[in-house]
Amino acid sequence: MDVGRVKISQCMIVKNEEKNIEQALTWAREIVSEQIVVDTGSSDRTAEIARRMGAKVYEFTWVDDFAAAKNYAISKASCEWIAFLDADEYMTKEDAGKVMSCIEKIHNSQYDGIMTAWVHMADEDQILGVETQIRIFRNIPALRYRRRVHEYLTFSGNLRDKNADMAEEISIFHTGYIKKERQEKKKSERNIKLIEAELKENPYDFEMWGYLGNEYDNADEWEAAEETYRKSISLMPEHLDEFDVNASMTYLRLLNLLIRRPGSEEAAVMEVYREAVKRRPMEADYDYLAGQYQASIGNYPAGEKHLRRALEILEQHRNTGKSMLLSAKILKAYELLAICCFNNGNLTGCVQIATALLKQDPYLMSTAVVMLSAFREDDKDGSKAGDVAAFLGRSFYDYSALKNRMFVLRAAMSAGYKALEQIMRGTFTQEELEAVNQALGASISKEGK
Repeated sequence: MDVGRVKISQCMIVKNEEKNIEQALTWAREIVSEQIVVDTGSSDRTAEIARRMGAKVYEFTWVDDFAAAKNYAISKASCEWIAFLDADEYMTKEDAGKVMSCIEKIHNSQYDGIMTAWVHMADEDQILGVETQIRIFRNIPALRYRRRVHEYLTFSGNLRDKNADMAEEISIFHTGYIKKERQEKKKSERNIKLIEAELKENPYDFEMWGYLGNEYDNADEWEAAEETYRKSISLMPEHLDEFDVNASMTYLRLLNLLIRRPGSEEAAVMEVYREAVKRRPMEADYDYLAGQYQASIGNYPAGEKHLRRALEILEQHRNTGKSMLLSAKILKAYELLAICCFNNGNLTGCVQIATALLKQDPYLMSTAVVMLSAFREDDKDGSKAGDVAAFLGRSFYDYSALKNRMFVLRAAMSAGYKALEQIMRGTFTQEELEAVNQALGASISKEGK
């Protein structure tokens, strides 16, 4: 293993992770000095594969306590720093290559850990959200995990905010949401058991009440989830820390629950929104959800107001410890803002936003349709269609490529921009038109032949 002056131990706890263990150990091999795998009772080949790959494998009898298992793994580590990732988490090769230099920057400082981005992945490489986590930290006796489930690092039993923010440099990708429904249900049942044990000992722990609400929400037990979220909120301290992710998430999950649940009234949704913003004014996700909600019920002026506010908050405060949804869905947020602008008659604003998005990715069909809808509204007699076609060709699409002409044609058709549709038809040869007609079927009228 290629290691620098500072040495790193990679630690993880596992159970039946034979599908993930190889990747979990491979990403870090070039930067760590040892790999510690603590098996909590696998019945598959997890431990065998880990040993074959050179990891130090230890057995740990499961005692319904994630913190206990993780602290046991830490006790086996011999290096100065620890990288603690789960088997369903990994870093890209590029980000893994930054870990050593990031550690060396702070090795002789007061910092105990490094805050990294934590990217939740779903099926088909969709990003669900982006949080921050401390997964790289000093190997010192005072720094250990606490709680049976939803465990977190503490310094001698107390939180200590001495962590370097390197979320923009390093990301950890979490694939744990790519699961079968049956597996998720089993996980929820396990988590409820552990959370209830924690609450029996600490009945005023608002974070654990919030986590319990999440489990009910995941099981579609909405009434129980709402009641539990409100219980969590009632127990929150008057003054919340800026980076209190759990408080943010409880408000966020309650707001999202009310938005999703059939029969919820707008007044109830916006009451929770206002309380959340009052308690956590630097959290952009509340306005992002409020903007989505208002647009969904046709209140586009309110939707535009909330979305603009969300984007302004994100730009001002970044996403460290906050704004996980907006950070993951930034393009969708701008696209929805463009839709709101269009429906509010702000055609210039709509085109400006859509232009910026298409500069990033010219093949966002829904964005292209929104833009062309705005152009159509400003071109009632079709006299500007030639200028629009030229603008598109100059800014985004090389018309020498058949796929680009076909893309613009489809967007024009979807936007109902007949004048532009006719112009784009004229860019095809007869042979190309026949192929396009065959590809699009009845969506191109016979009048275009």
